[in-house]
Amino acid sequence: MRYERKEQFEKVNAFGTGTANTAYAQYFTGDSFLNPLTDPEGGLFAANVTFEPGCRNNWHIHHADKGGGQLLLCTAGEGWYQEEGKAAVSLHEGSVVMIPANVKHWHGAKKDSWFSHIAVEVPGENCENEWCGPVSHEEYARLWGGTKHGSQADGRQRCPGRIRSEIRGTERRRALRSDVLFGEVWSREEQLSLRDRSLVTVVALMAQGFTDESFRYHLTVAKKNGITKEEIAEVVTHAAFYCGWPKAWAVFRMAKDVWGEE
Repeated sequence: MRYERKEQFEKVNAFGTGTANTAYAQYFTGDSFLNPLTDPEGGLFAANVTFEPGCRNNWHIHHADKGGGQLLLCTAGEGWYQEEGKAAVSLHEGSVVMIPANVKHWHGAKKDSWFSHIAVEVPGENCENEWCGPVSHEEYARLWGGTKHGSQADGRQRCPGRIRSEIRGTERRRALRSDVLFGEVWSREEQLSLRDRSLVTVVALMAQGFTDESFRYHLTVAKKNGITKEEIAEVVTHAAFYCGWPKAWAVFRMAKDVWGEE
């Protein structure tokens, strides 16, 4: 099941979100969190790893001369796992992934859902992790975010016309949002930066009065994309003269919660 809101997700994240995964932040795109479940000195290390929507780790390899590798037990939300040269596999609660030693791979959350899995380091001889480059925005954007039950992307860029011919009803709307909007449109950073896209999105939603929890999500994304507390206050103030002050006050209250007292 997908969880766009952190508050909703944490109610089902039974093994705990833990703290910000700062020690390995350089190997992740987006924010991740770590909650150790065992003492590594005991010989078997297991931890609950939580990914915010869109977060994924870099390509990496669990090297070992014998044994080794990693076991993933998916506990909440939806995510992806992919080995080099193979199609990505959709993950959900209950998915189990056995990662062989010496295989290049990555894993993380889908664009529109928090995701958590328990990672168990399999004992072996001369075990060592090698971190490689990040999963590019283009690679990640090609994933079919609306698939279920292990379906995966075919690697081709899809257009609205093709989607209309393949998808119907709810699946069609989900595909348009996940594949076209979050996949193709938001990934075109050469035309417009993520920061600027966040500003456009915030003002557009504010103008329409859509100040619900989905709006809070976009404010959170705006903060992640580098918009400061002072900048969001100035943007909302400026837009208030065109969109109306009642909408602006609703946005101010929500932005205060997102940016806090920093």
